[in-house]
Amino acid sequence: MPLARPLSPAGRPARLFAACTSALLVAGLAAASPAAAADSVSYDFESPSQKLPFMAINGFGRVLVGPAPGGRSGQAARVNIPNDGRSFKSELVIKGLDAGSHRFGFSNYLPGDWQERDLDTIVAQWFSTQDDGGGIKPVVALSIHGADWQLKVHWMTNGEIQETVIPLGAARPGHWNRWTFDITWSSAGKPGSIAVTRDGITVGSHRGANNYHRGEPPHFRIGAYRPNWRPEKGPSKRVGASEAVLFLDDITITSTTAGSGPDVRATTPGGAASPSASPVLSTGPTPTGSPSTSSSVRAGEAPVSGDIAPGTSVHEVRTDAAAHGSAGRIGVVGSAVGGAAALAGGAFLLLRRRNAKGSTRSARRRGRT
Repeated sequence: MPLARPLSPAGRPARLFAACTSALLVAGLAAASPAAAADSVSYDFESPSQKLPFMAINGFGRVLVGPAPGGRSGQAARVNIPNDGRSFKSELVIKGLDAGSHRFGFSNYLPGDWQERDLDTIVAQWFSTQDDGGGIKPVVALSIHGADWQLKVHWMTNGEIQETVIPLGAARPGHWNRWTFDITWSSAGKPGSIAVTRDGITVGSHRGANNYHRGEPPHFRIGAYRPNWRPEKGPSKRVGASEAVLFLDDITITSTTAGSGPDVRATTPGGAASPSASPVLSTGPTPTGSPSTSSSVRAGEAPVSGDIAPGTSVHEVRTDAAAHGSAGRIGVVGSAVGGAAALAGGAFLLLRRRNAKGSTRSARRRGRT
């Protein structure tokens, strides 16, 4: 077996240059390839430069960022759906999550003049896009119905959608709610679980099937959605209703280990609700009225700043279609490629210097002969 010969000093720069070039290619390809699900994200609405999720608006609703109401400091997102016969949804959409376990946290606030109606206003939902692209109910949806919070969970049995409704206690307009959802998605052969806390108190849970086991893993939507305001439902559901306005803040999503959240009581096969008693909460901030009604604006267009009360500093949530993970992946690509490029450049300069010194020595030797 032949012995490997040591690399000569003149050959070392060439070897270093080749290694750095290979590292450059490998790092670029690895970073540019589709990344694993970006399962830890947060949005606090405090920086105008923060890249925010895609905005899904049907009609002339808005999502604006401005001073938080209800005695809360800092910024918050104001969501509204005007009652104009066309609008029914204003949501932020966070995709790229896997079908494992996550903790979803967020705060929301209903203004003191929130209008109670016996129709759902969905404020957060987990939606599984189906392969055929057809409409289907969200697998999990948090809504306010009348004067109460409720959670609806859907799954499928023999092609038919099943539903359970979990009461989560009375809503309190003029009060900031802090929600936490610990969700483990079910699979065809394994039950899932949902544990819900509000202001640190467990208010509901579910164990069993909690998605359709087909299509894409559920993604997260938060904002306001009134399904009964869809134009095809007709005008009767809108009569006497004011626009829907609520506020959002401190959205966090963290990948977790199954079972790491609050205990979820076992339920009957297929899934069943395990609601807890309504929590006893301390007195909240003094209720405040809804901000001024916004004028109509097409989805994707920047609103006119004059629609906001004078003296209020507000910027619009970004409406670009880039998902939250794309900027991070671009940053990774830039860092990896830039570092490898610097190494390769250094090796190239070292190689040139070595070659130049070698040429000088050769010239001197020729001059002495």
